[in-house]
Amino acid sequence: MTSATTATTNTHHRTTNREPDRREKILAATVEYFGTFGYYGTSIQKIATKVGLTKAGVLHYVGSKEGLLELVLTEMYDKETNELLASLEHAEKPSIAAMFRENVAINVKRPQLVHMFSTLSAEALDPNHPAHDYFAQRERNGVEQALKIDWAVPDGVDPADVLLAGFSMMDGAQLRWLRTPGQDFQKMWARCEDVLFPLPLWEGYR
Repeated sequence: MTSATTATTNTHHRTTNREPDRREKILAATVEYFGTFGYYGTSIQKIATKVGLTKAGVLHYVGSKEGLLELVLTEMYDKETNELLASLEHAEKPSIAAMFRENVAINVKRPQLVHMFSTLSAEALDPNHPAHDYFAQRERNGVEQALKIDWAVPDGVDPADVLLAGFSMMDGAQLRWLRTPGQDFQKMWARCEDVLFPLPLWEGYR
């Protein structure tokens, strides 16, 4: 192999190795800007400037601004929580309370993503927003997926009611957590649990 060929090959390897890193930087910048400015307040050019690429360079990795929106919501935000629910589908009588606690533990580690999700959720109340259908469908899908699980609940308790109330409470608790940085989200959720899973009814189920 000639030295020219070797140099070309090495350059190709360096370019290929940089691609995942660039994509990660684009997604990280997107999470930050969507959280702060929303979808409408963020431009591809703004993201490109942040990561040191051209606008065309960013689009090479994500296809379009709407494609980027889908990536940060489905690939980044939903991935871990979907995996959590999927892991419980074949479990024997899992605890709804434990599932919510695990969800909280996931979100404690990713406040920027939760911030982005909350901002986009409010912005997407507009029926013309590109994420409007995603948020409407996400709630239905989440409950449907959770109802496939054979939860351990006290006699007379409908898991669907508890799940709907719990997801709504989670959304509100997350906003309170984000509004005042430095709070312990897990302690905040523990207080919510006392209302959502009151004792003695839920004794042995929490």
